[in-house]
Amino acid sequence: MPKALPRLTPPPEGGESRDPISIALEQHLHDVRQWTEWVTNGDPRGIGTMDYGIYRTFEVWVQRKESLDVIDSILQNRMSIGYPYSQKAIILAQILPSERLIPYIKLLEPLLPPTTIKKEEEEEEEELKNNKFLKNFNPLISNLAKNLYDKAKLEELNLENLKKEKEEKLKQEEEIKKWELWCNLYGRTCKSNWLSKSQFENPQWTYWNWKEISKEDWWKGRND
Repeated sequence: MPKALPRLTPPPEGGESRDPISIALEQHLHDVRQWTEWVTNGDPRGIGTMDYGIYRTFEVWVQRKESLDVIDSILQNRMSIGYPYSQKAIILAQILPSERLIPYIKLLEPLLPPTTIKKEEEEEEEELKNNKFLKNFNPLISNLAKNLYDKAKLEELNLENLKKEKEEKLKQEEEIKKWELWCNLYGRTCKSNWLSKSQFENPQWTYWNWKEISKEDWWKGRND
């Protein structure tokens, strides 16, 4: 006869009763925050280098949204502080997904190669020469910043195009709704089932744009 399973004693009063998975996630995010802050600390030594094993670990971490949110938040903060934090953060920022790069456009501008910075007046040019960034110029960091900047600008352009496409689609759907409502009120003609693009760009069939069209005018010449 098999032995009976041992009886588990309940946790002591006031003891830990949370879900162990949530506890593990909390500890994991704590580790992610500590490591992210450590590899982007203010020590100027080691700029431009990072342990390959650590970098691969971060590549795995960013695949989880909770970890990605922590890393992204810290990197944006480090980028806003300036040298040497920003130059260390730029290396780790290479692992971020493209859709996360748009907020970095302004943050990356101080790290771009000097030749890409526009100089409109002699005073501004002289100020750039004395800029702290130029004193700590690092070709590797500058090149990485330029690559990220280009990716971020492309992502911003794609987002704007997608927004325009959605707005255009919503506008066309709204025109179709108005067309259907008009036809339900006054009936359909033999031509009303054909909805061309030009009809919605210049919808002469409705009173929503200029003036009300009477039922008589609606039918006039429609079947000729």
